Amino acid sequence: MTVEVTFEAVTPDHPDAETLMALLDAELDEIYGDLLDGTTALSAEVRSSFDGTLDPDLKADFDGVFLVARRSGIPVACGGMLFLDEATGEVRRVYARPEERGRGVARELMAELERAASERGCSRILLETAIRQPRAMRFYEALGYTRVPPYGKHVGNPWSVCYEKRILPAGITFERTTPDDPEVAALLAAYEKEFLSLNTVEESGWTGGAVHQHLAAMLLVRRNGDPVGCGALRIHDAVTAELKRMYVVPGERGRGIATELVARLEQMAVERGASRMVLDTSYRMTSAVRLYERLGYVRTEPFPRHNSGAGMPALLYFEKRLR
Repeated sequence: MTVEVTFEAVTPDHPDAETLMALLDAELDEIYGDLLDGTTALSAEVRSSFDGTLDPDLKADFDGVFLVARRSGIPVACGGMLFLDEATGEVRRVYARPEERGRGVARELMAELERAASERGCSRILLETAIRQPRAMRFYEALGYTRVPPYGKHVGNPWSVCYEKRILPAGITFERTTPDDPEVAALLAAYEKEFLSLNTVEESGWTGGAVHQHLAAMLLVRRNGDPVGCGALRIHDAVTAELKRMYVVPGERGRGIATELVARLEQMAVERGASRMVLDTSYRMTSAVRLYERLGYVRTEPFPRHNSGAGMPALLYFEKRLR
């Protein structure tokens, strides 16, 4: 019979946390001992940046959550989520005793830490491991973390392997709706105002509400009940769908909402038989351009549109293969 694992939020200087982190340090010493004890320039650099147990200053003012996992009352794993800013958390000091590996406790621990980050309002989680820990790399990749360039103090460290994962802040919901819904109409009006503050009608081919009658589906995003974003889908033909009217209110940007909204609209397009998604956006809306490129969209030639706006000078055109 499997004994349930419990999690307790503690301070990093709790005796059980200290014991588990000491075991982690001993394991890291075995893996990197030759570098830590070596006389090369690389060894000196490793020693100077080796994390070890959380330093006293960080322990004294730990802005985050630190968890100890227990099975039958015995501490078997630990890990922390340090909040770097209002939207970013960093996973720190994750460790599971060897006999607990492969039993799911580390996965549960990570899920609890991610939940804490979501409840705090984070939309991005960072973490760092190192080149001699392939098991850790496989573990994080299986949880949906993707490799990113070294960040913060890890920049320039040849042994650092850094990851990030986008999550949704707590309280985010999605619902199907129509453009004439009053809350959606208000969001679309705000989008139009922002778009036309950056682009003229002549150079963008903006048609306002005329496009709404061609939409096949629309999603409204709420946070804690308040409308904060929307996005729509237009079907071109049997294999091509178009992403339309993507908008997130300024105060909620950078929280992963647009990423999830695009993913849901892509799934809806696939369910309708589409294998290709196209979109256009203004080259002046640089955050939108970066978002679409990060999500796998690539530049393409102007595609036919109902308003004959293909090739408008203010617009960039993108496409993505969905399957």
